[in-house]
Amino acid sequence: MIFVLPAMWLYAQGKPQVKRVKLPDFKGRSDLKNIFFDNPQARLDGPRQINTAPMNSGGSTNVAGSSNGNEGGATTGAWAALISSATIEDEIKSTKLEVDRIVGIPGKFKGGDYQSARLYFSTLAAMFGVIAEYDGDVRWKQQSIGARDAFGKVAANCKVGTDASYNESKLRKADLEDLVGGASPDLKPNPDDFSWGKLIDRAPVMQRLEMAFDERLKPWTSDASTFEENIEKVMHEAEIVAALSAMLMKPDMEDGEDEDYMNFSNAMKAAARDIVDAVKLNDAERASKAVSEISKACTECHEYYRA
Repeated sequence: MIFVLPAMWLYAQGKPQVKRVKLPDFKGRSDLKNIFFDNPQARLDGPRQINTAPMNSGGSTNVAGSSNGNEGGATTGAWAALISSATIEDEIKSTKLEVDRIVGIPGKFKGGDYQSARLYFSTLAAMFGVIAEYDGDVRWKQQSIGARDAFGKVAANCKVGTDASYNESKLRKADLEDLVGGASPDLKPNPDDFSWGKLIDRAPVMQRLEMAFDERLKPWTSDASTFEENIEKVMHEAEIVAALSAMLMKPDMEDGEDEDYMNFSNAMKAAARDIVDAVKLNDAERASKAVSEISKACTECHEYYRA
């Protein structure tokens, strides 16, 4: 070894050094903007198919909505056709951050943050309600019914800011932390029969829709450059709008079976799905037109029901 190792070292030193090409830097390369996509999956045609056979959700209601065959409601498709499992998971995770922010100081909560808590807990109840009926693989499937009912209950109690609603919100905040972290909190389903009307009120659903439209979709589709910069977020919000539009047409939701109301909701859902198609085609103009259709449906609906 004493003689071999120095000989090997001398041999290595005598070999010619290979000059390697410097690694390319793709940062700031505007010429590559339309060649490589940040999210290739968003450009695929049609929803991703993973185990699309209906799953037994423990007696939950049919995702299709009304069983009377009325074509106006969400009767012609499953949840997977409206919202992807990735969007559901991302919505729950982002909503958790908002819950962490507003369920902290009792005085602030009772002073007005309870109203935001109602919105975010209602959003969680809606997402876990979708998971319970989801026709495919999605995270939190086993815990979905208990989580759905627990977040629906705390959302209803957050109509007022009291010590009781704050303390319950803290418990649900901890449960949400466990769920997102991979644990399984003990969340027992409500013994009453489930219905979407009992789970969530229309007011917080409308708040989330307004957030999606006014604060996100409308500015993000204002021009082609902004659309391209926010294209994944546009996809997310469009799928949220499509799913919430379907919820509004559930038979036991307020005005859910009213023909005119269903027409407005269907128009909003169709426009949201058109935005998803526009994202897949990288068509900023089509997305902008679809956002305008959502605005039209909302305006006409509000004017009709105010009259």
